[in-house]
Amino acid sequence: MGSMITLGIGGLELDWGKNNFYNNHSILFKSTDIKNTSYYYIGDIVEYKKGLSRKIYEIKRRLDLLGYHPKVLKNRYEKHLQELSCCPEVLLTYEEFYRVIINIDISKIEPKYLFQQSEFNKEVNLLEIFENMNPYITLRILAENPLNNEQDVYWSYSDIIEGGWAEEKEVLKNLDKGAEILIVTEGSSDTNILKKGLDMLYPDIADFFCFVDMKENYPFAGDGNLFNFCRGLTSIRIKNDILVIFDNDVAGVRQYNKARDLDTPNNMHITKLPIHKDFENFQTIGPDERSRTSNINGSAVSIECFLDHNYRTEYAPCIRWTSYNKNLKLYQGAMIKKDHYTKKFLELKKTDTEYDFSKIKYLIDYLYKEWLENTILQAHANSAG
Repeated sequence: MGSMITLGIGGLELDWGKNNFYNNHSILFKSTDIKNTSYYYIGDIVEYKKGLSRKIYEIKRRLDLLGYHPKVLKNRYEKHLQELSCCPEVLLTYEEFYRVIINIDISKIEPKYLFQQSEFNKEVNLLEIFENMNPYITLRILAENPLNNEQDVYWSYSDIIEGGWAEEKEVLKNLDKGAEILIVTEGSSDTNILKKGLDMLYPDIADFFCFVDMKENYPFAGDGNLFNFCRGLTSIRIKNDILVIFDNDVAGVRQYNKARDLDTPNNMHITKLPIHKDFENFQTIGPDERSRTSNINGSAVSIECFLDHNYRTEYAPCIRWTSYNKNLKLYQGAMIKKDHYTKKFLELKKTDTEYDFSKIKYLIDYLYKEWLENTILQAHANSAG
C-alpha cells in the first residue's frame, strides 16, 4: 500500500500524498511546531505520532504572506478552475464556494475528506475537481470562521519516514529564501528593535523577515545613504522582496518623498514610520532650552518613540530640537536618552508582563499591512486586471 502523508485540520484532510509523491507543507509551520499529532486510519483507528501542528488562527498571517490573503482568494480560485483539464465548465462560483466553506464548523465534521461532505455536494458532484483544490485556499477561508480558531492544522509526515520514503530533514524545510522579506532601515537600532518586536509579538511570522546582518559599520545609516540604497536597487531590479523604512522626522520624510518618485520594482516597497496620536502632544525642548509639548509627527519620530517610556526608568521621554531646515522651516528633532529605552527593550524576556507593547505592536501591524497592500495584493490586482 505504501505510506501516506497528510495535511489536515481537525478530522478533515485537505491534501495528501503517498510515498515520495507529496506536496511539502512545512512552510506553514515553525520548527517549534513539532508535536504528537493525530493519524487517521481505515476502521476509525486514530494513532498519535510526531508531526507538525499549529492552531489555525496562528497560520492566517503565514498564509497572507504566502499570497493567500482573503482579497486575492477569488483570483486564485478562478485561475485554479481554469487550469483543470477534467472539467471545462466552472460549476461553482467563488462566492458559492466561499459560502459553503466559511460556514463549516470543523468540530462538527467527521474525519473524512472535506469535499465528500453532503453539504458541499447538494447540487452537483464536484469531488473530482476539488480534490485537486489548492488546500491553502480552503484553509484560509476556514480560518475566517471564529468557530475554528482553536482547531489544529497538522501535517502528519511520520509514516513516510518510517516507511523509508524520506528523511526528516527532507520533509522539514526552512522557509525558502525566496519567501523572505528583507527589511532595511536607517540604522542598526531600528533593525534590532523590529527584530525583537517580531520575536516577542509575532513569532508565527518572524521567520518571514530577515535583516541586514551588520553588527558594525551598518551600511545604510542615515536617511541619505538609505535613499542611495533604494536608487541602487531600483537600477539593478533586484529580485528579492525588500521593505525599506525611513524615519518619520524632517530628514526621513524628505528622503522618503524623493524615494517614492523612483521607479521601484513590484517586489520592493518604500515606507516610513507611521503617524501616531500619542506623538501629537509630546514633550520637547527647543534651542532656547524652553520645554513645551509639540506634535512631533513628521519632524522627530524615530523607532524609539514606539517603545514603552515608562518601563523601569526614571527618565521622562523628551525630544530635543536640533538642526533647522530653512526650506521646510522645520526643526529636526531627536529623542533624548533613546539608547536607554532601546537597551531596556532589547533586554526584555518573554515572561515579562510589565512592558507596554501597544505602540510597537501598532508599528509592526502598520508595516505588515503596508507590505500586503502594496506588494502581494497589488500584484494580484494587476494580474487580475
